[in-house]
Amino acid sequence: MATVLDSVRMAEPVSRASESDSQPQRSLPGVLEVTKAASEFLKGMPDVREVKVAKVVLMDSKTGAWEVEGEVYVPNATIKMLGLPVRKQVLDCQLYILRLDAELNIVAYGRKDTIDERKA
Repeated sequence: MATVLDSVRMAEPVSRASESDSQPQRSLPGVLEVTKAASEFLKGMPDVREVKVAKVVLMDSKTGAWEVEGEVYVPNATIKMLGLPVRKQVLDCQLYILRLDAELNIVAYGRKDTIDERKA
């Protein structure tokens, strides 16, 4: 059985011009752009006081899929429901996981505690 090394000499470059001509190379968005898109999405949720992006991960460089973990600070529901007087607002931190595509569209999102951990 012949191998690739038998047919191609190591000094010759292998050209993939046919693949690159059919699909133009698009540049992936940077971490700052992904962070900004996720932060703006999370700020649009109801009762949000503050948003922090904790983690940004490029999941697939071929498709441009990103995963973002964000911290969303909202008023404490118990204090709000009971109408208790407080000197300083009490905020709860809720963790969200967002999935974005290469065009920075939100593909999926949810609270971290409701999403099953991926099996290794």
